[in-house]
This record gives sequence, C-alpha cells and structure tokens, in this order.
Amino acid sequence: MNRRKYQVSLAEDIAEKDANYVRLLRLLPELRIWREQSRRSSAEGFERQAAAELTGHCSTFLLPGRDGSDIVMRIRITEVFRYTTSLEIVQQPEDPERLANPALLVRVYHDVDSTEVLSYQGQQVLQARYGQPNRRMYQVNEKALVNRFLGELLNHCLQCGRVRAGREMALQA
Repeated sequence: MNRRKYQVSLAEDIAEKDANYVRLLRLLPELRIWREQSRRSSAEGFERQAAAELTGHCSTFLLPGRDGSDIVMRIRITEVFRYTTSLEIVQQPEDPERLANPALLVRVYHDVDSTEVLSYQGQQVLQARYGQPNRRMYQVNEKALVNRFLGELLNHCLQCGRVRAGREMALQA
C-alpha cells in the first residue's frame, strides 16, 4: 500500500488560526478594546496600566450539559503585552464522565490578527507534524487538530453559551 506523507496545509492552518482570533474577539470584547487602544496609543505608561488591568480578567460561559446542568467554560487572560495576549481556557467543574476536561493555553497575536494553541491538556510544544508511530501517540497532524478543536469550542460558546456576569445573558451569534 502506497501511503502519502502528510503535508501541512499552511493556508488551512492560517485560516483556522485567524478565524479563532475573530471568535475570541466576539467572546472577549476586552481583547478588541485592548487591540484598538494599543494600536492607537504609543504611551508606554498607558500600555502598562491597561495591561495590568486586563491581566487576570476572566470570562465565564455556561454551556448546556447533557443532564440539564450547566458546563462552565472559563477564559482567563494570563499575560498581556502590546502585540500578544495569553489566555487559559478550561472547563469546570470536572466532569466525571470524561477522561479529562479541556484545558488549553492560547496565544493571541494582535499584530497579525491570529491565535495559536500553545498547550493542550498540559502537553506543550506541539509540532506541525509527527512521525507515526510516536511515543506520545499523537496524530500525524496533532497541532492542526488542536487548533481546530479550539475553533469548535469557541463556536460552541458563541452558539450555545450564556455569559455569567452577575446575571446570565445569551450570546448573540
């Protein structure tokens, strides 16, 4: 059997990461405000103050669970710089029916309007392509799959999620 070697599709990869950026801006309006202010302002003092205020900001989304209870997705801003922001996306509380809840570390690149998953389930430094078989049992296109999963998760938050902020509000898709 003649098997073709997996080829990374740069165009598909960039399109997914850029679409995830747009999804994140819709879910976290604070990121859009930060992006616009940091592009307009060159004052370093303003930038440090605004970054300090944004760091640690947390948005919580309630998603419908199978048994009628809510699944909580939390997106927390962990680092803020002029051109990049780091986010932690986790599901809470632990769902005993699953092996592990999603936990992602995402880097947002404001200068190129894109995102990238840096870590999934604590596994860092994802490569674009893995040989088969491999010790960690990754798929050949593991990095692309994790970025696609992020897109599906963000879409699910946009379509089905409710924002928990004092009172619950439905998101407008």
